[in-house]
Amino acid sequence: MRTDDLGDWRPLAASLLLGVLLAATALSAADSPARSAAASAGASVVVGETPAGADFLYAQALPGLRPDALARAVAALGFDVAGGPRGEGVRVRVPDGADAQEVAGRLAASGLVRSVEADGVVRASGVPDDPLYAGAQHRYLHVVRAPEAWARQHGDAGVVIAVVDTGLDWDHPDLSDRLFVNTRETFMNGRDDDDNGCIDDIVGCNFVSLATADPSCRYRHDPPNWRASDDEGHGTFVAGIAAAAGDNGTGMAGIAWNARILPVKVLDCTATGRISDAAAGIRYAASMGADVINVSFGTLTDSPALAEAVAFARARGAVIVASAGNDGRRGITYPAAYPGVVSVAASGLERPDGVDYRATAPFADFGGEVDFLAPGVDLMSTVPSRRCGLDGWECVEEGPYGFGTGSSFATPMVAGSIALLRAQYPRVSGDFLVALLQGARQPGASPGEAHLLDIAAALERTFTTVAAPGVSRTGGGGEAPLTGPAGPDAGAGGHD
Repeated sequence: MRTDDLGDWRPLAASLLLGVLLAATALSAADSPARSAAASAGASVVVGETPAGADFLYAQALPGLRPDALARAVAALGFDVAGGPRGEGVRVRVPDGADAQEVAGRLAASGLVRSVEADGVVRASGVPDDPLYAGAQHRYLHVVRAPEAWARQHGDAGVVIAVVDTGLDWDHPDLSDRLFVNTRETFMNGRDDDDNGCIDDIVGCNFVSLATADPSCRYRHDPPNWRASDDEGHGTFVAGIAAAAGDNGTGMAGIAWNARILPVKVLDCTATGRISDAAAGIRYAASMGADVINVSFGTLTDSPALAEAVAFARARGAVIVASAGNDGRRGITYPAAYPGVVSVAASGLERPDGVDYRATAPFADFGGEVDFLAPGVDLMSTVPSRRCGLDGWECVEEGPYGFGTGSSFATPMVAGSIALLRAQYPRVSGDFLVALLQGARQPGASPGEAHLLDIAAALERTFTTVAAPGVSRTGGGGEAPLTGPAGPDAGAGGHD
């Protein structure tokens, strides 16, 4: 019999079946569990969290009713019992196209169960096997709940993070497999095959001007060109935090293990550059289809060129994540200060028992414009081996990994988190992803109003999906157009 034909007589049928099944167990009459079960038939039933799209329900039997008897009873009522008894109850399959909440309601009304809920998925925390994770990374990544996030999502190779910085060490063992390759370009043929303004840009582009670069860098080629290799280390360090390969038995783990990295060089060998080059690099990253653009630099100058580059990138759907600054003052630098840009300040305060990553770092810029706090003190990441011991790079066992501190390195934690969300919800807007992440923040610490990043909470959040005109329901699979995340902190992407 179809479950939708049972009508109003189901509770009566349940009572009859319960009596028959209990009699069949040959329990004594007066004070037996059977009598307790029958007396409990009218008791309230606990209905746990049951999303409408759940595939299985778990129902626990009334006290005194054996799970095998429950299985036979609910099957006789037309429910699809999946497998045998499980613990104190049975698992019931939700028919294709059925509303799990409605099925749970019918189970609750059967008079056979004491509780019913979605038989949800539980996952082990996604701790990677990278040898440096347990010692050097776990102490701050667990604060932003990265392991719980990895249990749900590792990122996707279709998601591109542009690192607009000093370039990238293409040969680094934790980054070489994560590079975004421009297949529209034929390398070393001296032509701009894809007409994007950069010749032979197979793996990124260099915009550092010869006229303004530090002479010690000894650059000889006019930009833009394909020479986006990192000759300082800053860009490689940023890229590793965002998207170093994880769970590969090598080195460390980035936030978005499987995302691709697009290196865009706008800073020279001294990690400085010009606004014009930075603006050109942001435009290039957006034109190449980057989902997330990481900008771990800033200026006190409110630049029309930089503002227009940001607007250009946002109009093409890119999420721009930028460093708030390291001056320890109220107020943040540009481009982090522009509307719609996600601004990040470093957390990390030295205490007698170690670094408190829930507190704002003393050097971090702060104020209402800061969107996120993320760990930025004594972090470990990828470093070009040739840079170890130079310009302050303290490496681990001679590299190619080292330690760094600054809001520059807090920023890619948020950029990597946006990349994880993009992999989880590929069809939603960038502003929606930022709103999900903002609504899941942990309370921060003074000074400042920023809240601490919580990657797992963003992946666990539910949101509202449009089901029909005038009707909405809570969901999480991204199978329909999305109207906004549920919860009091939901809002537009970036700060206002």
